[in-house]
Amino acid sequence: MPHLSNLLNKLPMFQESRMVASGYGMWISWNGELNPAVVQTLQDYGGLQVEVDRDQALWFFFSPDVFLAAARLSVWAKFNTLQLYAQLFPAKLLFSPKREISCSVEPSLMAQSVIVPDTCQIFVHPKIRGEGRGLPGLTFKPEGTRSGLASVEWASLMVDPRLPYQSSLGWYGVIKPLGNSMEKNFLEGWRQYALEIKKLFERLKIKFLVQDSYLVFQLENLQMLRQWTREHLVLVDNLKADNREAYWPAVVAVTNKRGLNFNPDLPKKMALDWNQLVPDFPHMSFRSGYLLGRSFEVHDVNFSLDASSVDDWCKVTRAANHSEESGMLPVQISKHLIAGSHDHCFYCGMRSHPSHQCPTRFLTQLTPKVWNELAKLNFEEFNKAFEVIESKVNVEDPSTLNDIQTSKGHEGILLNAVYGVNQISQLRMMQHMWVCRGKDFAKGLDEVVPRDDNPVWSALSYVLAGDLLVADKELTNLSIRAPRDARPRMLAGFVAMERGDYHKAMMMWKEAEILSGPMLKQAYCVFLQARLLEFTSQFQQASELYSRVLRMCPTMQDAQYRKSVCQVKIGFAEQAMSSLISLVEQTPHYFNRVLIDPEMERGHIQVLSALYAPWVEAESHVEKAVEKLEGLKKEVHEWFDEGSPFFAKCMKRIERMTAASDIKNYVSFMVILHGCRSLSKELDRYITKEANELKKKFQEQRERLNYIREEAAWFPFPRALVEFNKNYNVCAANIKWALNTHFQVADIFKKAQAVAETEEKRLEKLEKRLKFLKVVRDSTLFMLIMSRTFFWVEVTFMCIVVVALPLSMFYGEQTGMEWATGLLFKEKWDIQKQLILGFSIFAIIVACLRTVIVFDKVREKYFNKARGVA
Repeated sequence: MPHLSNLLNKLPMFQESRMVASGYGMWISWNGELNPAVVQTLQDYGGLQVEVDRDQALWFFFSPDVFLAAARLSVWAKFNTLQLYAQLFPAKLLFSPKREISCSVEPSLMAQSVIVPDTCQIFVHPKIRGEGRGLPGLTFKPEGTRSGLASVEWASLMVDPRLPYQSSLGWYGVIKPLGNSMEKNFLEGWRQYALEIKKLFERLKIKFLVQDSYLVFQLENLQMLRQWTREHLVLVDNLKADNREAYWPAVVAVTNKRGLNFNPDLPKKMALDWNQLVPDFPHMSFRSGYLLGRSFEVHDVNFSLDASSVDDWCKVTRAANHSEESGMLPVQISKHLIAGSHDHCFYCGMRSHPSHQCPTRFLTQLTPKVWNELAKLNFEEFNKAFEVIESKVNVEDPSTLNDIQTSKGHEGILLNAVYGVNQISQLRMMQHMWVCRGKDFAKGLDEVVPRDDNPVWSALSYVLAGDLLVADKELTNLSIRAPRDARPRMLAGFVAMERGDYHKAMMMWKEAEILSGPMLKQAYCVFLQARLLEFTSQFQQASELYSRVLRMCPTMQDAQYRKSVCQVKIGFAEQAMSSLISLVEQTPHYFNRVLIDPEMERGHIQVLSALYAPWVEAESHVEKAVEKLEGLKKEVHEWFDEGSPFFAKCMKRIERMTAASDIKNYVSFMVILHGCRSLSKELDRYITKEANELKKKFQEQRERLNYIREEAAWFPFPRALVEFNKNYNVCAANIKWALNTHFQVADIFKKAQAVAETEEKRLEKLEKRLKFLKVVRDSTLFMLIMSRTFFWVEVTFMCIVVVALPLSMFYGEQTGMEWATGLLFKEKWDIQKQLILGFSIFAIIVACLRTVIVFDKVREKYFNKARGVA
């Protein structure tokens, strides 16, 4: 037996409802298989199937067409067998923030159960009966109370089968092309695209009007709305894929025809901001969007804060092509950061405040690190932070943004990143340019000088305080007193922009460009001019100036990014995606920048869809990279000891990448992918370099060992070299092994590193021992050389003494010298002893001096002679 509570219990439960629609519920139950005509009839009359079970279903209708649908079923049942029970009652349709659907009915109705009759019966609740009495052909027959039903005065629906009971549903639509209607490309592109649209209208038998540069068409029923929406989206996709020349971006809006007429003035009466619509995707009310069925996906339009009613605007895509699983990133930016009653702010791009009230005016420090902080957040944390911002922001009180911006939570990081998207156009960048002395935009911003005492800083304080008139007068005087200073002109441009004098702002920045010396500052002034053109919706001219900025300063990627944003604002979002993706490949932080840019709303769907492919590709590669990372970690352990500086460096990088693997963020993915590839290459290079250095080191050690061998070979006492020879032999064997081995295996490489350290210490020990051996050897040789010299000198002197003394005595005696006959004969032996002693001392001195002089020469002579013999 069907129970209504079984259906209601299957519906999702949520505490907060984003939208509530009051309408009509229809509970149907049947026996056997339900005739498809019943479902088709309910859908054609605007029924939304809320829940279905084996033998029952719950439908919701937004309008009194529920009575017409019930009447049509009743008439059809008179000519066809239909075992069906239907019950109409008041109900409310509930929408959760995640677009889940639930239904609310009176508590007394929830416990109902029914036995399906053999014929078609339709019961109507007394609270909605009065709304059906006004419809022709419908009457109500009181039924009293029934077993299993709620205790109310039910009435059965009686219909006149002669009436048609046509649905009151109907829509009007407008297709409006984007671009400048005076340009040649627009005329050619729109003409070909309009031909394709007209062919679609003719094929579907849809009435349409051509007025100026847009099309107005009529959709007479829900089935036609479904068919046209599907065919239109398919046509756009096919043209983009196969016939790009016949495609031109255009915005599409469909509205209920109640209160409107099918005429060329329809676009003016639709109360819609055409400049904010996303091209290609139909825009309609939530009511119409949900009536299309589950084959379509309904998306919010974030350019409006109104989304509390089913009559508010939404955009529609095909669910098969634009669901999260098939190509859209799940990022939901806060509406308060996008929507508002003002134009886009010059400084931050939001629409919640005018430029002269922007919170970024009071920021003084650049925040490049905020993108690294943002890269540490998952997409889920993105959405949660946006929800916090949504709940805290008060449009009427700008100070709430300041409170969020200074908070330490994720919402503070996210809001600072939103402010940082267009940081280059803000006053804090101008202040930094005044003290910047670098020549390169990326790296040169860090080259700053201390702030001087120029009066322009006082004028800046007037601007920040909101005294624009005083600041303007002060800057005029400064420009007269310092005609070659660009700073007053820069600031005067911002003052004129905030006051709405855009022509003067452009002139001031042009003068500042001329007076600026470094090319970086000139490019900055041109960038401000381009931003002003973009701010005033002169997108083509802005793009040309951004291109000029890139020619002047190729590293200023902000200019390339703003060019893409201009294309998105025009409506050419898909054409901008290629340059944006190229920018993301160069600098991954631009991925997050695109997602949170409040000025990207017009290309929201295209952006999220275009970035989905690189996201999925990066995510799939990250899984393999994480596995490779584990392999690299193991490889580092295999090749290096824990005490190695390179080991510590690699492990630190691996830990950082491992931590990033838990973050679902594109930048984190790139950190892992690029880091893994970089680490792998660096590891290979370092191992190759270390292997070559080890070879060189072992060759040097071999040369040192050969020198030790040659020097130690001359040691005169071999038995004293037992330990020395033992260490020498071990060292020689290890060095020989190392020189004959390739270090391309981890174990061998690691062993070679240990051997190199061990043999280095052994060689140092041998070299210290060798010094002592060389001292002993050279001392011994020195003594030998000196002894030989002393011997021959001593022999010579002895001969002189032995021969000379007798001769002197002999000749002295003959010549009659008294000293010879007296002194020599008397003191002959004493004199001889003194002469021998004196000559011996003199021989020692001569031997020492000669040995010192000839020692190196003699030593090398003996060594060379020995080597030659060897």
